[in-house]
Amino acid sequence: MTEPRLTLFGMAGLEPSDPAEGRLTGKALALLAYLALEPGGHRREALASLLWGESDDGSARASLRQALRQLREALGPAIAADRDSISLAGPIPSDVSAFLEAVSSDTRRAVEFDVPRFLEGMVLRGAPAFDEWRDATRVRLIRRYQEALRIEARDALGRSRWRRAAEMAERWLAVDSLAEEAMGVLMEALHCQGARSAALARYRDFREMLKREIGSPPGLALSGLASQLESASGSAPIPEEETVPQRYEADLVGREPQWQQMTQAFEAASAAGPEVLLLEGESGVGKTRLAEDFIHWTVARGATVLRGQGYQSAGEAPFGTIAAALRAALTAPGLAGADPEWLAEVARLVPELKRRFPGLPAGAGDAGGLERWRLFEGVAQLFLALAAERPTVLYFDDLQWCDAESCALVSFLLHRLGGAPMLFLATVTAGEMSRDLPAQQLVHDLMTENRCRSVAVPPLSEEEVWQLVRRLGNIRTPTGGRRFARRLFEVSDGNPFQVIEIAKMLFTEGLLAVTPVSREWVIPTEADAASFGRIEIPRSVSDALATRIARLPEELRDILASIAAAGRPVGTEVLSLIHGYSRLRVAALADALMERHLVTDEAGRYRMAHPLLAQYVRADLTTPRRVELHRALSQALEDTARPERLGEVAGEIASHAEQGQDAERACRFGLLAADHARERLGYEEALAWLELAARAVPAIRGEVNQRRAALARQAGWDELPEVDPTDGATPGAALNGSDIDLRMGAETV
Repeated sequence: MTEPRLTLFGMAGLEPSDPAEGRLTGKALALLAYLALEPGGHRREALASLLWGESDDGSARASLRQALRQLREALGPAIAADRDSISLAGPIPSDVSAFLEAVSSDTRRAVEFDVPRFLEGMVLRGAPAFDEWRDATRVRLIRRYQEALRIEARDALGRSRWRRAAEMAERWLAVDSLAEEAMGVLMEALHCQGARSAALARYRDFREMLKREIGSPPGLALSGLASQLESASGSAPIPEEETVPQRYEADLVGREPQWQQMTQAFEAASAAGPEVLLLEGESGVGKTRLAEDFIHWTVARGATVLRGQGYQSAGEAPFGTIAAALRAALTAPGLAGADPEWLAEVARLVPELKRRFPGLPAGAGDAGGLERWRLFEGVAQLFLALAAERPTVLYFDDLQWCDAESCALVSFLLHRLGGAPMLFLATVTAGEMSRDLPAQQLVHDLMTENRCRSVAVPPLSEEEVWQLVRRLGNIRTPTGGRRFARRLFEVSDGNPFQVIEIAKMLFTEGLLAVTPVSREWVIPTEADAASFGRIEIPRSVSDALATRIARLPEELRDILASIAAAGRPVGTEVLSLIHGYSRLRVAALADALMERHLVTDEAGRYRMAHPLLAQYVRADLTTPRRVELHRALSQALEDTARPERLGEVAGEIASHAEQGQDAERACRFGLLAADHARERLGYEEALAWLELAARAVPAIRGEVNQRRAALARQAGWDELPEVDPTDGATPGAALNGSDIDLRMGAETV
């Protein structure tokens, strides 16, 4: 028999109930709720007064006996009653007891209970005492619910789960519209999502509501947060959701360890002086997004943020990177505290300072010798003035392109600022830093400092890509999108930029749509995903890859093309034969590609870092060059293979030879690969290599047919299976429509 369970959040009820006995009446159910939540024995006259307080004593006792009879019919021996008192023989499970247990052990589960709807709709006639008990109990439960919401909201903020924090704050405000802490969490969460204007609008509405309801302004903490958001110079608003058809940003996924290190660095800088925080990772891995979320977080904690941006431009002006950050200081609190003599030095870089402070004296001249030191000291004095007012964050995106003068100034600042509460934050794409760039020496010097934290930002794992897809697409089903996420991971190697760009392209191609209310990603009803062909590399991704590859020296581009054409891991001995370099030289060039995160080392051989990169490099080759590369690969593979292992690489040689238009070698090694596959009982593979050999040299079709017949007899086939010719050397990196395992949408936009 199923154990009875009492539901008290929402419409009260006892499940399961026996249809033959009928459901409990309102006051019988109210009696059960009271006994369940107020354990112990209760005198009969007290219960009668609780539920029938406006009836005479005799009628109240008779009604109590009738309600008690209903409970006994429903629960049997679970009701303990004698002439004087009534109680439960043991606890009856209820959603209230489950909530109270979760509040103490699992707040994430506790906030999912619909606590505000406690005994919703249970209005009893003639029972004012019960109404008072119900209302008081609801207040106590809601207080526990609010505490769980507070814990979850604060935890979400601490783990950079902005949407989760905003959701918890909204639910908190729904039960306590005057909760300033809840409004502070909501404002911070909205700001950290880039919706600063929305955060300030909510604050203004809240301020008006407080004035109207209690005639009091917000407290200092909340009004101070609003002032910080209003004056934030480091916030770049993101368009609100209703202004764009589809958003491609979710809470940070898979970045909890990095976030913890970053917040620790800020707290250390605020307490004990300058700290350095370097975010390192390959292009598109999400360094800038992580830094932007962190910047929003620091602004909400009262920091002044100054931004600089590195650009790859040979003609960039000296101090160009840091000058942009100094311009951001023009409206920062504390600037007026700097000595005018030093501000005059900084005005040589930022002439706008003279408009802000018309009385500044003239600068000392061009920045050479002593004048250079005075310029550096002036910038240091400006930062000291800002940091005396608030903790200050100097943020450089793409530090690898920072100009030499800005690099020198940053190095000076970090040794000059003493104990000032300042954090230097920079993103670095290590794969784009060659040894001759000024930023390379700066990064090297920074990493020797004890106060430097180098935070690696790796690609996402397959599980994290799935979590990203689920959050972006608001997917509700437990395993929805898993196959889609797996293929996205395989194609992109977990690069978030490529994952999101592929998703954008799927919307453009009509393979994805979004529902109007839930904003869930679905397959449009008019689309048959399986009928779509291969979905090739998005233009935005290919443009980004083209930029990276165009920066490479010619020697490195040549080696990269050979590794991409090889398709499989290739060793230095093969690359040496193709390019005519020594093996040592090839290893040095390949190592340079590894430093740029374009290739990886796999058991002493080199392969492309991820499939989309390989696909792009191959597609960018001209037809004559592609043919010659495959021809050279087939020749080099043959020349470097030991005779006893030639059969193992025969298929790879045959495939490259066919693509290299070397018919004789393709045929010869296709037959050898077929023999090798047959010896390993790979009969279908053997058929594919036989077909390749016949395609290369049609004159041997008769011999191939004889071999096919012999193979069928050996395999025990009545007829030959259909096989696709194998191109093992160059695996594809495309998606198919059938990879999208989302639900079919009925109404989409």
